[in-house]
Amino acid sequence: MIKQFDLKRFLPVNCKVEYGDNGQIYLLCSKEGGKLEVTGEPGTLGGVEWKDAKYIVFDAVNHEDWVMGVTLEFWRKGNKGDEPNISVTLGLLPGVKTRLSFPLEALNSQKMFLDRTPGKLKTVLFGNKVAIDEIDRFAIGVMKCFSEQKLEISNFHLSQNEPDYPLPDIKLVDEMGQYAIKEWPSKTKSINELKVYLKEESAKPDDAIFSDNRSHYGGWKEKKFESTGYFRTQYDGERWWLVDPEGYAFQSIGLDCVNPGVSGRVDGIKKLYKWLPDENGEYKEAWRKEGKLEFFDFGIANLIRVFGEKWWSEWAKITRRRLIEWGFNTIGNWSSLEFIRYAKLPYVWQLNNFPDTTKKVFRDFPDVFSPEYQKKANEFAKQLEDFVDDPYMIGYFLRNEPQWAFIQDLNIAEELLENEEDLFSKEILIEFLSKRYGGDIKEFNRAWNVSLQSFECLKKGIRRASKLSKAAEKDLTDFSRMMIKAYVEIPSVACKRVDPYHMNLGMRYAFISNENLLAGCENFDVFSINCYKINPFEDVESIGRLTNMPVMIGEFHFGALDRGLPATGLRGVTTQEERGKAYRYYMENGVSSKYFVGAHYFTLNDQAVLGRFDGENFQIGCVDICHKPYAEFIHGVIETNRVLYEVADGRRKGYNQPPHEIPKVGF
Repeated sequence: MIKQFDLKRFLPVNCKVEYGDNGQIYLLCSKEGGKLEVTGEPGTLGGVEWKDAKYIVFDAVNHEDWVMGVTLEFWRKGNKGDEPNISVTLGLLPGVKTRLSFPLEALNSQKMFLDRTPGKLKTVLFGNKVAIDEIDRFAIGVMKCFSEQKLEISNFHLSQNEPDYPLPDIKLVDEMGQYAIKEWPSKTKSINELKVYLKEESAKPDDAIFSDNRSHYGGWKEKKFESTGYFRTQYDGERWWLVDPEGYAFQSIGLDCVNPGVSGRVDGIKKLYKWLPDENGEYKEAWRKEGKLEFFDFGIANLIRVFGEKWWSEWAKITRRRLIEWGFNTIGNWSSLEFIRYAKLPYVWQLNNFPDTTKKVFRDFPDVFSPEYQKKANEFAKQLEDFVDDPYMIGYFLRNEPQWAFIQDLNIAEELLENEEDLFSKEILIEFLSKRYGGDIKEFNRAWNVSLQSFECLKKGIRRASKLSKAAEKDLTDFSRMMIKAYVEIPSVACKRVDPYHMNLGMRYAFISNENLLAGCENFDVFSINCYKINPFEDVESIGRLTNMPVMIGEFHFGALDRGLPATGLRGVTTQEERGKAYRYYMENGVSSKYFVGAHYFTLNDQAVLGRFDGENFQIGCVDICHKPYAEFIHGVIETNRVLYEVADGRRKGYNQPPHEIPKVGF
């Protein structure tokens, strides 16, 4: 059953509204973003019955030249503020009429990144759970941008069934994987041009080595410590350093995702490509399947076009030379292990399959006090057996950006108490509370402002328990810290048993949403975060002061719209030259903190025009899909990487000119 929204009930906020002849509505939104918002009784918002509905569905057209972030916002009854309880952003390609849908079951917030559908890019959900019968305000709009934006909406309704996803007959991607409907400087005009360029690159000498004042590993010969044969940390009385296996001071200047290309999703959207080859023919190594999902890698296809069966070795030769010429001394996360073994350069490694449990507490947070978690941690650690003797390995990351940690001020023990599953961790929580209150349920009831018959009644679950009283909030916060410590400590101890030589580089949290995320950090050798800021100094300083540990940044990037992709990524600037300035400003301010020991740029390659696995299509690479470096950006990279040790040691002032930033086109 389809229930059409009455859009005339919605009020415009920061936008003007125009109506089309065929039921379309146009939102003309300001730079601050804009939306249509409706308030009313839960269950009948927008003039429709929400009961039994499974999906919000609408057709949309982005009338700009860049990716648009379409937003759906939901407010729980009683929330009178501007900030919704849940906000969802859906990526919309320029100029392509696309059917978008949102599954209402996702309001339970158990998933942060929702599945792609044909034509749609990335979908991200922010906030904590909201029940449909609690929602008394709802909005549809666009996220803020560097420019005014125009969004067309039609067929806006609730449905019990997932819709189909029709697409127009247009070609958006050319035979080399470039954006077909846009022109820009350095765009490769033909396959012949591609061949000439890459053969010239291949002909260059492949004997690149670090400069004279650098060690074999890319360390700094002007500062020497004790050598151990492995990478380690050192505080010299002034600041933190890494120390390379020869004993030289080391800052990890890295590049993530050093791979021959980047796969793009093609299932459901093949009609948008000018060319896709046979899956079993000459280009079979560019194809990949994961269940029903299909991927094609134009980066690999372009190498095959030029070098045939020798495509990988030619790419590896070119790329190793480039990394050294650009001043990178670390191969970062998610890079080809084959390339790592070939290149003989320092690297970090992302461990796979972080220990999980059949039953979860919330999102991807496991039942950490269960025997299953300990067993999985022991299995997880075994993968380090293949790396124990490798001096080029700086260390390993336990995992990357846990999804549960994205929620600001999340109280994971509160989520545990609300969860009605039979969990070992809940048994430990009940024991913890019983012990804290001396086994006296009456004392507990007074403190928590509840009326339970026994502590065992806590197994049934309590919603939003931290709001019951200050005592409840403190108790749950304290137990949250215990849970997070176990989450970190159990796999960390298992890993050190297998590999006592390499550094534990931590969790790569997306950000520190509250100080409980620091629990268990004593198990790390280096604390890691991903920091998408223009200047990381304050974040590094804050974490360093709280932990008294060295800090490594696992990801950062900057993109611009002056080349071949319609999204900037998580930090946007105006041009490639400004990207170079942004890199300089970021790295030289970061290394000015005494806690900073390295940062890894994300990534070597641009992302696919129509999106990688999750829909990201950011212009963030050092090279484009045809393996051409962005010269202006790389100039900034080289300038900074050449002087970074002198800035770290205080011999040289850091670059202090901020780039020309614009609001991000990406999420």
